[in-house]
Amino acid sequence: MLPKITIYLAQIWLWTSICSQIALPVKAEPLTVERDIPEEVLRAEIITEARSPIDGRALSATEFAELVVESKQQLDRANAELGAGSSKIKETLFLIRLRGFLRSVGIPIK
Repeated sequence: MLPKITIYLAQIWLWTSICSQIALPVKAEPLTVERDIPEEVLRAEIITEARSPIDGRALSATEFAELVVESKQQLDRANAELGAGSSKIKETLFLIRLRGFLRSVGIPIK
């Protein structure tokens, strides 16, 4: 009779030790980072140096802004010239936008 009790006690001890190992949380240590800049600071950072997308030369912030404005104006003029004479292009663009809207609402269109 004594061996049965010892076997039962050994089984109970084994199950409790296994369950306690499973239930215990694992402690994690934080990673050491030399300098972690918050995302809010990175989003608010003002870029003072830039490169020209045309030839890759270094530009100041003012020169880069002027280049962006000039490029946008040239693009707007080109689009106005292209779209002014062609009603077929306007109609096609309208239908493409309408189809995209109807798909986003959930109406299946082939």
